[in-house]
Amino acid sequence: MFIEAIILGIIIGLIRHGRVARLTTIDFNFNIFIYISAVLYFVILIMNLGLFDYNSNLYSLFLTASYVMLVVFLILNISIRFMFIPLIGLISNLICFFANNFKFPISTDAALKIYGAEIVELLNKGNVKFFIPAENASLSSLGNVINLVNYIVVSPGDIIIFIGIVLIVQSIVSDRRMKNKSKITFSKGMFK
Repeated sequence: MFIEAIILGIIIGLIRHGRVARLTTIDFNFNIFIYISAVLYFVILIMNLGLFDYNSNLYSLFLTASYVMLVVFLILNISIRFMFIPLIGLISNLICFFANNFKFPISTDAALKIYGAEIVELLNKGNVKFFIPAENASLSSLGNVINLVNYIVVSPGDIIIFIGIVLIVQSIVSDRRMKNKSKITFSKGMFK
C-alpha cells in the first residue's frame, strides 16, 4: 500500500510539472533508522516461515522495535514538509498495538472475506499471533477495520500514513526550489 502511495505522489508531482529527479536531492536525517526498521521487519517475515518458535516474544519485540525506529526516523525528519502526517498515523497504529497487548484489532467480517472461515475461527480462539477480533479489542476503531476492496483491510492510521506519503512525495517532486544533482555548477573563484 505504501509503494502505491509513492507512485501516486510521483504522478501528482508530475502533473504539477515536477521532476522525479528531485527525489534524489532530498537528504533525510539518520537514514540508518529506516534501514534498521526494514531489516527488523524482514526478520519477522523470515520468522513467519516457520524458522522460529511461534510462541517466542521476539516477534513482538522485533515488531515494536521496527515501529519505534520508524517513529524516531519521522521525528528526526519532522522539518520536511508534511512529515508530521505519517507520524500521526504511525503513532495511532502504535497506540492501538500497545493497548491490545501487542496485537492489532481486525474486523471479523473483513477477515472472513479475505482469509476465510478457518482464520476467523483461529482469530476467535486467540491463535493468530498479531491479531485479535476488533469486537473484543480496546480502541478497536483504530484497528484494521476498513475493508478497501475484497482483499485489503487497513486501519485509519494506515490511511493517514498513505495520505502523508503521497503529500510528501508530490511536494518533493513538484518543489521548484530544489536543484537537480545532475547540474554541475562551478564557483567563480575556482579557476583563478
